[in-house]
Amino acid sequence: MAMFLLIASLLYAVPAATASYSGRSKALKFTETSYIVFTPDMSPFVNKMSVCMWLRDLGSPGCCPTVFNYGPVNIVRIDSDGGHIYMANQGDHFESEFAGAVTKGEWYHTCLSWSTSSGSARYYVNGQHLGTVTSHGTLSTGNKMVIGHHSSHISPFRNSNSFVGEISKLNVYAKELTAGEVKRMFSGGLCGLWEEENEDVRVLKWEDILKLPRTGSVTEVRLVQCLTPQELLEECERQRNETSRQLNESLKVLENVRAELNTTLAEKEYLTERLAESQAELNTTLADKESLNETLAEMKAELSTTAETLAETQAELNATLADKESLNATLADKNTCAESLTETQTQMNITMENLQEAMEEIKRLNRTWDWDMFSLDEYLNKTVSPDMAEQMKSSWDGISDMMIGFTITDQFIKFLRHIDTDEYSDLRPWSMLYTEKYLNKMFTGEMAETLSTMWDGISDKLVGITMTEKIIELLKYVQG
Repeated sequence: MAMFLLIASLLYAVPAATASYSGRSKALKFTETSYIVFTPDMSPFVNKMSVCMWLRDLGSPGCCPTVFNYGPVNIVRIDSDGGHIYMANQGDHFESEFAGAVTKGEWYHTCLSWSTSSGSARYYVNGQHLGTVTSHGTLSTGNKMVIGHHSSHISPFRNSNSFVGEISKLNVYAKELTAGEVKRMFSGGLCGLWEEENEDVRVLKWEDILKLPRTGSVTEVRLVQCLTPQELLEECERQRNETSRQLNESLKVLENVRAELNTTLAEKEYLTERLAESQAELNTTLADKESLNETLAEMKAELSTTAETLAETQAELNATLADKESLNATLADKNTCAESLTETQTQMNITMENLQEAMEEIKRLNRTWDWDMFSLDEYLNKTVSPDMAEQMKSSWDGISDMMIGFTITDQFIKFLRHIDTDEYSDLRPWSMLYTEKYLNKMFTGEMAETLSTMWDGISDKLVGITMTEKIIELLKYVQG
């Protein structure tokens, strides 16, 4: 019911429009770093022009907050303090100040009208004519127009000319408006329809300015007090939809918060359980700590006893070290004796080895074999048997067993007698006789020629003998 009464009162207070003026209920809000810049067709305004708008300064920071500026250097400029206007035509220039005309934070109406035919420019605030300045030159074209700042100070940017506030119904007319027309425009108020009644001279229109690109945070503001009944209904519907959207978003946020709360409660319950478990573990740990303290006390007592024992042991060790020094001196003498004994033992070993070799040599030199016995009929051209080897041991001990299986030929006897005194026997390569070329082969003259290098004097005597492993071992044995 309260909303219905509010809408009804607004509908009653706002007059019905006879024509459509889409920009009547809209304003643009400018911040310190925002503005609109464009290059309009200024040919309709070369000889006559009027610039009118509604302003509300909300705290511009600089000395000269510029609302409207055309041209690089103040061809046409209006400041929001209500007291500064500039105009520089072809060779003609004026600058006027009408300070104290407005109050910041409140909406006010301002107009600047000019023509070459009148030769003057007039400035109005809230329908009141504040001053007239002579101006005869024509207006140049092709320059930029800036709303909310000074065209010369946006690059590089200078905030002394920044306008912070709201602008509505900024229109440029191709006519020098009279004082009466300006007053009627102001009397119509912020929501007046005077602009719609003078469409024939309103060339640069507010509804077109609303569509221009914007720099910075220039935002559009709805003037609720200026809405038509239909616009008011649309605004109410828009606000209802916006409120519904915000409510839906709030509900979603609430659902998320509720889900997070449930999760938090579950986590709290889990943490409570963990806290109880941790408390139990802490109690157990405290009990263990008491037991450990008792054990620590016992260990300290044991450590004290150990320290005393260690002191006694240290004293004994010191005494032992003193004895060790004496023992080290004795040990040094012992080591010297041991080294001398080792050297003597080494020399004795060498002497024993030399003596052993000498004994072996004497034994070999003293060895006398009975060669004549091989000429007897019981041996000559007979194969040596175990019985014959036993009979031969008295003169051939050590070799008779190795001769078993051999036929005692005259050639074999001559060969044995030759190698028994051969002084080169130690230099001969016995291993070559084990190769496939010689082993188990009948020794030939060709083989004797091949062996003549290392076996000179003996190789010829091997001709006709089969080189078995047994005969090779025999040869090596008798060669000593």
